[in-house]
Amino acid sequence: MAKVLKSLSLKTKKADAAADIALINQFSVKELSPEEVYCFSVAMCDNDIDRETERFTNKTLDALAPMFVGKTVISDHSWRSGNQIGRIYDTYVQRTAEQNQAGEPLRQLIGKVYMLNNEDNKAIIDAIEAGILKEVSVGVSIKSRTCSLCGEKMHINWSSWKMECEKHHVLGETYPEEGYCFLNLDDPGDAYELSFVAVPAQRNAGVTKAANDPDVDEAFDTLLSCPDLSEHRQFGELLKHMQQSSMQAVDREERKKILEENDKIIKIFEKEN
Repeated sequence: MAKVLKSLSLKTKKADAAADIALINQFSVKELSPEEVYCFSVAMCDNDIDRETERFTNKTLDALAPMFVGKTVISDHSWRSGNQIGRIYDTYVQRTAEQNQAGEPLRQLIGKVYMLNNEDNKAIIDAIEAGILKEVSVGVSIKSRTCSLCGEKMHINWSSWKMECEKHHVLGETYPEEGYCFLNLDDPGDAYELSFVAVPAQRNAGVTKAANDPDVDEAFDTLLSCPDLSEHRQFGELLKHMQQSSMQAVDREERKKILEENDKIIKIFEKEN
């Protein structure tokens, strides 16, 4: 199962704290007043094709919506307790009047976020309202990555260094009788976080893979099959790919702690509803 990070230019709209305070208080330890919170809605991700030629399908967006309720908001995907700056208290998928690059109606996963309206968060709130913080990214786990043309699984061909499926459709190529080949991201396992990021990756989106990336296993197999690793023409690139795809042990531990905290809060929310 690959962890996927999808980024989107921040499209925020200030939410009504007074109207939403009951929803917000389902996730807070003490009862908060509307004056104590700052809340906004944000387009977290969509069904458009991103710069990595991948996209969430409509089914994936619908499945992710409830998974994000109660999840934390952090900075730069850095899993440290001090980097938790908010929490998602509601989500929904909306259909827009626009079309995505696949010719379908553009659909966006909207998240409502609250943070404490205090001095510690003043700089972040000011940056949001001034349009300085413009990019967000979601971290999710995805089980299925398939070819848009035939539905077959795609993988990296280490000889050509291109993504292709079993029927040899190459990612990013256009076929006269079939169309443009992109990657569909389906069957989400979990939603981890919403993060403010410094650099956007989605065109709307972009994607990087982290822990549990199936391509890492392929990279190891390829390297181990070489009698002399130094002679493999893409040795450096293979190592770079594996390094980028691995997470530090300390990050995994911090992620585990925060996710466990999320689970406790979400279980209380589910029990009360």
